[in-house]
Amino acid sequence: MKNTRQLGFLSSLGLVIVGMTYAIVVGFGIAQVGLDKPIIDPTLAVMEAITLVSAPLIVILLAAVSGLASPERKVFGVLALTFGAIMAGLTSAVHFVTLTAGRQMNFTTLDWPSTLYSVELLAWDVFLGLALVFAAPAVTGRGHSARARWALFATGVLCLLGAIGPMVGNMAIQRVGILGYGIVLPISCIFLALVFHEGKGHEKAETL
Repeated sequence: MKNTRQLGFLSSLGLVIVGMTYAIVVGFGIAQVGLDKPIIDPTLAVMEAITLVSAPLIVILLAAVSGLASPERKVFGVLALTFGAIMAGLTSAVHFVTLTAGRQMNFTTLDWPSTLYSVELLAWDVFLGLALVFAAPAVTGRGHSARARWALFATGVLCLLGAIGPMVGNMAIQRVGILGYGIVLPISCIFLALVFHEGKGHEKAETL
């Protein structure tokens, strides 16, 4: 249990840092090219590298959430981890391809419509959305736990709503998903970090 809480705390804190870093890089990229043009290298390459870092952190965090779930809620944690692992595999494949073969073949991920971008949205909008919706009920308790639970659920719903954009050909709708995993997810991770940290404190007190 101690290792679970440590991994949960470190991964949630890591995702907060990664999220803040990503937002800064995106802001820099937009300042370079404006809102009407896609972000280009080297800023785009940095964004993709950050995404590769975030994927395993999400899996570790969901594994920790599953590990702390009560027996009657364990199934939600397992489902969250499963969907999160699928998401991490998909997005890692997309960005590894674009950072290697993609650069040599002169294509990027963020051009719409494109096959790779569709896979990326499947990962972040659909599978991450499902992972977080199922992770929410795996977190029980009041205080920070309740706030983390509702933040996870809200993030998951926003991600799933973002998937409507590419389905109907209106990418403006997909920005709802960006709001979810770009802004609300780091907030969820702050609450989760507090939950894991409080748990570590309780475990230490019980051993004294």
